[in-house]
Amino acid sequence: MLRIDEAFPNRLAGVIRTENPELAFHACVAASEGGVGTLEITLTVPSCFDVVRGLIASTGGKTPVGVGTVWDASAVAAAKSAGAAFVVTPGLVPEVAAECKRLDILCVLGALTPTEIHQARLAGADLVKVFPAAAAGGPAYIRYLSGPLPDVPFWVSGGVEIEQIEEYLKLGVKAVGLTTALFPKELLQRGDLNGIRDLARKAASATGVTA
Repeated sequence: MLRIDEAFPNRLAGVIRTENPELAFHACVAASEGGVGTLEITLTVPSCFDVVRGLIASTGGKTPVGVGTVWDASAVAAAKSAGAAFVVTPGLVPEVAAECKRLDILCVLGALTPTEIHQARLAGADLVKVFPAAAAGGPAYIRYLSGPLPDVPFWVSGGVEIEQIEEYLKLGVKAVGLTTALFPKELLQRGDLNGIRDLARKAASATGVTA
């Protein structure tokens, strides 16, 4: 199993959602070329595991690729078989954490409240994804959580903007997930890979890493 710093080398993860698997692949390649260090392919992308395999092959295994929107533990084995570096759930799903532990793959469990976050850690989550972060208050919410939960490794996702990356990282989060901020619907619809690559460069610059 990868360590957290290996799975998120620049603490930036691009999260793709689209009904077009070929577009998902090319958009993620563009994001990687722009400096996004980690990619997450959600199960809502058709042929998700094929996209994961393709991205791993195209980057020579240098870019960690994970599988997200996992609600069922049965998907963990498929993710592992595809070469995924980690598995992400939108909410608290302890059985996914148990299967990740059994198969030795990094587990990111979704949670929002302090109670859910505590339960996620008890369930065996390696990281806790605070989702949707924007709806809960964004960086201010993470600042409040860090007081009573100082040792919890957080991933923030859901409405995160590129302009907030630096602030989140200063708060000590282990990963910042970008979905629509990195893959805007209008750019995906146009197949504007250069636009996505430019957004990735902007996001990466906030982490101190440039492509």
